[in-house]
Amino acid sequence: MKNALLRLREASPSLSAAEQQIARYITENPEEATLLTVRELAQRTFTSPSSVVRVCRSVGFDGYKELRHALVGELAALGDKGRHSEQEITAEDDIRDIVYKVTQKNIQSLTDSQKLLSPETVEQCAHLLDQCRSVLLFGLGSSLCVAHDTYLKFLRLNKPCLIVDDWHAQLISAQNATPQDVAIAFSYSGQTVEVITCMEALKKNGTPIIAITRYSPSRVAELADYNLYIAANESLFRNGAMSSRIAQLNVIDILYTAYARLHYEDTLRALTRTHIYKPGEPEDSAP
Repeated sequence: MKNALLRLREASPSLSAAEQQIARYITENPEEATLLTVRELAQRTFTSPSSVVRVCRSVGFDGYKELRHALVGELAALGDKGRHSEQEITAEDDIRDIVYKVTQKNIQSLTDSQKLLSPETVEQCAHLLDQCRSVLLFGLGSSLCVAHDTYLKFLRLNKPCLIVDDWHAQLISAQNATPQDVAIAFSYSGQTVEVITCMEALKKNGTPIIAITRYSPSRVAELADYNLYIAANESLFRNGAMSSRIAQLNVIDILYTAYARLHYEDTLRALTRTHIYKPGEPEDSAP
């Protein structure tokens, strides 16, 4: 079942002012929205029926009827659990408050990302990685940290994988890529110019691209062949890229596990072979 409320929340920043008004009304009044016709919703939001339909289509529904049907099912299944409890960090918060609020935001981000992630797309990506010659990783800032984690995971399984910190070197690797490679592009915003430039070079070379990005219309999502969407309930300190980084790491854990499962016995042997023993650690402690 498509999650109407979550999709509306995530896509809202990319919508026009009138469309944001529609999305806000539905997310703030979901029970009432299920009882309204498309014309009634347009009247309540001082917009037009065509704007309502555009909002529905922008978040993956054929029209308002399908969105309303999904909304009914979502409310029945989740109740109050489907609503976000927004608690921003404030100057008055003590350490106990900070521990609770940051943890809850990360939990919410993981829960929302699970709802956005398509199991079918994950499986397709796992098979794509299994068949490719090498995996090329692209990202900057906190996304580059996630790319490094991805590199280490596939290194354990002896899957050829390339990552470089310098953006110009990333662009060169994109220009040298072939259809036999697979690229994974990391960009929470979907608007990172350097990552987009690399993706455009990859498209010219016919290299399949997997994007790990926020659920929202963006150039990164448009260029990708496969999108693994994440949600992120970022705090006031957005530049810290907290919950978005956690969500990206979780998607990589899922993708890596799906890939490793394809060759289960070989995976166990590789993890045992590449385990680095610590002083005093028994040799039978490896996976």
